Amino acid sequence: MFQIRRVPLVPILACASLIAVGCGPTLSTSLRTETAFAPGNTGTLSQDGLTIEVPNLTQMPEVFRVETAACDSNGNPIADRMTTITALSASAELYQMKITNKTDHVVRLQGAVIRLFDPAENPIEPQSKEEVVATATRPSSLAKQGACSTAAAKITDALTTVRFIGPNTELLPGTTTTGYLSFLPANTQLPGTWKLSLYEIPVKVDAAGAAVAKTRFDFVYLRKKIQETYSQELLGERKLVSSKEVP
Repeated sequence: MFQIRRVPLVPILACASLIAVGCGPTLSTSLRTETAFAPGNTGTLSQDGLTIEVPNLTQMPEVFRVETAACDSNGNPIADRMTTITALSASAELYQMKITNKTDHVVRLQGAVIRLFDPAENPIEPQSKEEVVATATRPSSLAKQGACSTAAAKITDALTTVRFIGPNTELLPGTTTTGYLSFLPANTQLPGTWKLSLYEIPVKVDAAGAAVAKTRFDFVYLRKKIQETYSQELLGERKLVSSKEVP
């Protein structure tokens, strides 16, 4: 899972009066979310001839990074300025998935169901590649990243060769397929248990190719909300004072 969410809060002056000589440091706080594997989730599951790996992404994969011309808040190009943006919605949850098929037949995900569940157990469907492109190229999405409208074409081109796991995914016997899953939860800030589930994956077929046995995979994660407090002297470096989990 890749998600970076940091919400800055209003700085607090750590002295009673600004006119006092030798005023103390300025304190500021910010909130961020931190997600880790839940106990028992190693990021890899093997059963019924399939192995699925979902690594813990700590940074945005390079395939989703796009360099483009920068624009100001009014959409006007900034002379000789380039910026690097992500080819995803700012509120997207991204997973990388590697599936190895050790069965003797083709495994098709056409009948499988993939869902992400938030702590309130709301099921979220994965985006198709077309939906990922549509949300990432919206004028509002581009403006939030300081990009010009011309970036839409670059995002579309960049995602052309990126594979997304979905109903059209076919896993040949003895091969490994790697792709991505993108979700748009209503609230990515919810602390608690998140779960990525894959249902109804066919692992045995009859002579006619119809599924006669199916399996399920669950990957569970714990998301925490962390409040950090920083101290900064006048013209000095910003230093972390404390960090704690909050509801």
